[in-house]
Amino acid sequence: MRIHLLILFSLVAGLFSGCSQSDSGSDPVIVSSGSMSIGVSLPCGTTRVLETADATKGLITTWESTDALQVYHNYTENGVEGAMQGFTFSSKGTGSSTTFAYSGAEGYSFTPNSSSLYGFNALPTASNYMQTYNSSSYNFTLSLSGYGSQDGTVSNLKNYDAMYGFSSVNNGGTPAAMTMSHLMSVLRFDLTNAAFTGTLTSVVFTYTPFSGSSLLPSSGSFEMMYGRSEVTSSSLTGATSWTVSNVAASSGTAPVYLMTFPDGGRSGTLTITATASDGSTYSRTITLSALLLTSGCINAYTVTLNKQIAPKYYKWDATAEYVSGVNNYSTIISGVATNSCKDCPTYDQIQMYVGAGTYWDSTTHWTSVSGITYTGGLWLKKKAYISGFDAGTATKLTSATPTAGVPSNTSEYFFLPALGYMYGSYAITMGSHGYYWSSTPVGDPTTARLLDFTSSAVYAGFGQRNGAFCLWSVQ
Repeated sequence: MRIHLLILFSLVAGLFSGCSQSDSGSDPVIVSSGSMSIGVSLPCGTTRVLETADATKGLITTWESTDALQVYHNYTENGVEGAMQGFTFSSKGTGSSTTFAYSGAEGYSFTPNSSSLYGFNALPTASNYMQTYNSSSYNFTLSLSGYGSQDGTVSNLKNYDAMYGFSSVNNGGTPAAMTMSHLMSVLRFDLTNAAFTGTLTSVVFTYTPFSGSSLLPSSGSFEMMYGRSEVTSSSLTGATSWTVSNVAASSGTAPVYLMTFPDGGRSGTLTITATASDGSTYSRTITLSALLLTSGCINAYTVTLNKQIAPKYYKWDATAEYVSGVNNYSTIISGVATNSCKDCPTYDQIQMYVGAGTYWDSTTHWTSVSGITYTGGLWLKKKAYISGFDAGTATKLTSATPTAGVPSNTSEYFFLPALGYMYGSYAITMGSHGYYWSSTPVGDPTTARLLDFTSSAVYAGFGQRNGAFCLWSVQ
């Protein structure tokens, strides 16, 4: 079975549940010598669109020529009544309503006066599911497993969309029309960040529950009572993490789909960590409260991921990262840095960056390796868009006031987060102040040039070489 979804919406920081329309249809059952066919239907109120999602109607599935149906019922074969057992019916058509046929022995039919007919879709991976029933009560248990191997794509959902139907059989051995219902529900996460223009090599979901069962599926057992068409109880198990690879991203959004078990009242934290093809990582932790996952419904979140920053601090041109009390900075008074600061911009280049205009951004989020999210940073124009930069003839300023906000054409700029400085074992003024070394010393062994910025001022200045500041490079 294929899942089609028409992506019609975006939901910010909230839960949306779109459920499928009522199942309906009444294809006749055909009983013939040597074979038997049953008509089944699924809701499909829209024109078929291959492998898309419909946010308002929920899961819309149509039958395809390769589909199969497991049907459990009492039967008659050449006048002999048999006990309830399972038979595989293969599709004889496509669409929302179609016919499934079984080729059996001569005289095969539903048993007259029987009132039991159950149907389950045959999932593409047979080992993912099984049905068991009690021969005396005809109560069923549908067991599902293997859900952790989902790859996060819409097309993969069809492998896990367990479906079931129930029909009674009249005195003539003909069942009433069987309509199939979706057992599973879907979570869709639209992961967003302006940097998402290509493939995310991996996305890791980690769930910590406060209450209820796991959000990330592993296996489940669902019971159906005799003579009723709905699932009456369930027992669910799940994992704490789930990883998908090679997630397609474009225009700043990467959608990930997860077929999960229906349940109510899930509460917990979900941490999402994505790795881009350039090795950059992005993350966000969201809190889910009393999340209701309904059969046949789509629950969608738009989650903006923040870039993770792992700052490294150095004394000026030190041979190793900052360690409190270790004075490993360089004492040269002329020339340029030769160790950790050798790739930093020169003092002249810093002045040209300041002269080209800067923006203080108080809205863009970034996350430190400790997991704390900050805002605050400076946008500087890339050298390719500064006339005379390479020749050293561009406008040079030693101080300026940054423009508040984000530049409209961010592709022409790069962002420096306000990482503060290290003092002892603590990062100080993170989110409000930025200090970035240059490769240029000053004519004494204790100071060197740097870029210094806050929300109100940008300086091409100098600082003490034993200060633990950040490195950067010409962009």
